[in-house]
Amino acid sequence: MLRQTRWLTVAALLGAAVCGPAVSPAHADPAGDAQTLYCAKPENKRPLVDTAVALGLAGRGTHDKPLKVNGRDYAVKDWQQAFPLDFGRACAALVAVRKLPETSSGWTGELVKTVIGLIPVGVGALLALGSGMLTTRKASAERAAGELHAAATAYERACRDCLIAWRRGQGRSLEGAMDAPLSGLLADLQRRKSRHPRWRLERLITAIRILDRDIREADWPTEPARLRQDAQRLLDRLEARHSDVMEVVSRLDRPWRWYGPVRTEHDETPP
Repeated sequence: MLRQTRWLTVAALLGAAVCGPAVSPAHADPAGDAQTLYCAKPENKRPLVDTAVALGLAGRGTHDKPLKVNGRDYAVKDWQQAFPLDFGRACAALVAVRKLPETSSGWTGELVKTVIGLIPVGVGALLALGSGMLTTRKASAERAAGELHAAATAYERACRDCLIAWRRGQGRSLEGAMDAPLSGLLADLQRRKSRHPRWRLERLITAIRILDRDIREADWPTEPARLRQDAQRLLDRLEARHSDVMEVVSRLDRPWRWYGPVRTEHDETPP
């Protein structure tokens, strides 16, 4: 009796071992089930079809059966049953692209998203403002440099014509042509002096006044050789003063560069 009981127990265990896997429920896959349910939604069928076609898993079918495989049209549900692996691949790709709808983070999350979205707009506005300011400043600097350059050139030409005429003993009649260019040049330098007090333009203004006075009050000799020498000395001084003004023009045109103080010759400095 005991031996019979043992054999019945062994048989029961063997039967459970053999039949157990067949009747046990399949292993659950929550993530896969979620993807399947997501892709089965009516609003996601068309994107799923587009994904399958893009991946080369199927071709375009008809309106009712949008997927074509091996010359046969399938509805999405039929295609899922006939090609479960292809369906799973297309569904996973669609979910990966969309990253599944995230849960709402409330008003704080929306605020953060709004702020983050405004950052590029703010940066773009600041860049545009800075660019506009730089453009305006550059245009103003170029205009100021051009005005001073024109005034300096007009005065230098009038003085040069007068001094060259003096070489022939005819300069007195051309001194009057220096008046208007001198006034224009000095007025422009005074404006630059008020706007750029650290540039030490007063010394340059005084040096130009002294040069103009020396040209007008020169005691010109009658000997041709001495006349040419005196005229050339004044021409050299005129060239030096013109170079000093051109340095100011360069400062105005390139305000970002570093410059030292405006320099003039020592013999032009008033006592």
